Amino acid sequence: MAFGILEDKHTDHVPGTTLLSELSILHGHAVIVDAATRLKRGTGRHAHVVLNPQPSDDPADPLNWPRWKKEACFWTLAFAASLDGALSPMTGPSYVLLSGQFNTSVDDVASSFGAILLGLGCFMFVQGSFAVKFGHRIVYLCSVSLVSPLLPPNKPNETNMFRKMFIACIWCAVSPSLASIRGARVFQGFGMSALQSLVASTIEQIYFIHERGTRSVIWSFSIMAGITLGPFIYGYVVQNLTWQLGFWFVSIPLGICTLLVFFFVPETTYSRQAVTTGPADVEKDRSSPIMEKAGIEEAERVSSVESGSALAKAPNYLSQLKIWHGTFSDEPLWRLVLRPLPFMLSPVTVFLFLCHGLQTAWLSLLPICSSTIFTLEYGFNPAQIGLTNLGGLVGIVLALFVTSKPIDWSVVAMARRNGGVYEPEFRLVFMLAMLFGVFGYAGWAVGTTHNMPWIGAVACMAMANFSMVVSGAAAVTYLLDAHGPNALHCLAVSNFLKNMVLYGFSFFANGMIAARGVKVSLLILAACQAACWSASVPMYLFGKRARAWISRHPEIFTVPDS
Repeated sequence: MAFGILEDKHTDHVPGTTLLSELSILHGHAVIVDAATRLKRGTGRHAHVVLNPQPSDDPADPLNWPRWKKEACFWTLAFAASLDGALSPMTGPSYVLLSGQFNTSVDDVASSFGAILLGLGCFMFVQGSFAVKFGHRIVYLCSVSLVSPLLPPNKPNETNMFRKMFIACIWCAVSPSLASIRGARVFQGFGMSALQSLVASTIEQIYFIHERGTRSVIWSFSIMAGITLGPFIYGYVVQNLTWQLGFWFVSIPLGICTLLVFFFVPETTYSRQAVTTGPADVEKDRSSPIMEKAGIEEAERVSSVESGSALAKAPNYLSQLKIWHGTFSDEPLWRLVLRPLPFMLSPVTVFLFLCHGLQTAWLSLLPICSSTIFTLEYGFNPAQIGLTNLGGLVGIVLALFVTSKPIDWSVVAMARRNGGVYEPEFRLVFMLAMLFGVFGYAGWAVGTTHNMPWIGAVACMAMANFSMVVSGAAAVTYLLDAHGPNALHCLAVSNFLKNMVLYGFSFFANGMIAARGVKVSLLILAACQAACWSASVPMYLFGKRARAWISRHPEIFTVPDS
């Protein structure tokens, strides 16, 4: 039993449990783990770390990419994720103002702009399937193109505008009614889906286990930075200019992002025969051959490596700019689309939804309801409401600097103390950060009855954002380690349910705050946050048994033949 994690009684080698360090600490002395001598290890200060997954000898393997190429790909996606995060909540500070312009309720305005969650959640289910079938690059390019402009803006009153503009930001900017805004935001949600969940799969494809935690924190930080800065900037635009201009302005960096994705995000899907690094021995997982042209080329490359023949040269840069790379799976598309459904029964998916999905939902309610909260409590205008999001920015920046490196260092250290063996549950220690969110919501609620100044409310928002970045990254990294290539299906399920919950809340959240008051509403959020955190305790204790149960019952997580 490692650090309180209960061992499974039925499975010798549990998937996810792996040899991470060739050095272990026994009786206070460093010793070498003999099983690691045949495995590839890191370099420099990571020379003692056993690489997992084990890379092939093919230079085209994303795990073998040079450092600059990996970082260019990741940071481009991180930048895109920050813009993606800004699109959903950025209109929050203007809801009270827009309710007067459209002569309707705040909840009606919030649900109209919140329709982006409907498109986002629904397309979450299928974009992962398209990535499995056709690769990640083409899905990313389609995603950023859907939320980027193709044409420069014309005058909003031109009658032919809708025949020229099919891109979501432009559509929003010229929408004359809430009904049109709903349609535009649903379309916008389609484009956002890949950057909300598929990036986690890319992290799993190009980074080793001991590198994923830091990147997951940065990815989570990028999304939260967009969620924070979007309303901050948009508040000034809507206060001093018009609400439509905010969508014109955001289309500029989105257009730049499309170019960056084209030039710096190559295809990351790669078919390799996995070498597992279990604590007992080294095993080979023989995967089925892929019959499509692209898959045959990959199989031939792996075969040449195994037979000791000459290795293929690294593909040149221009060859990686092509958009179409063939297909990467011989499964029919309908089965891939249905593949996420069985993973609703996975205990890891349930945990992810409770501790990551719902926590994101509670935090996302703040931008949706910030207009009502700060108007009722402090009489703020849209620009001032936008400024309150700087508290969230402080929280996520602190989370980035405090945990980006320790989230990986700590699991390596725990693995060394555990005889060199790594358990994915080591990541869940960082779920304690969810308690910062509990204290933030509860503290804000109590402060409203004691005439707390606005800076106190902003500090509580910082605590909630700190909680989300740290614990969210830990939960996603745990999913990657526990479910591997199937993690994107679990994440699709969790994000779909989360977005449906949040979309439902957008219909009545502002009305509930106005009716019940800010204090009661925030106490409800604090209770929900505490309940979600409690799910991490049994997951830490019984997580290994859950992973073993999943491995013993693969038929449950397989789509049956028609």
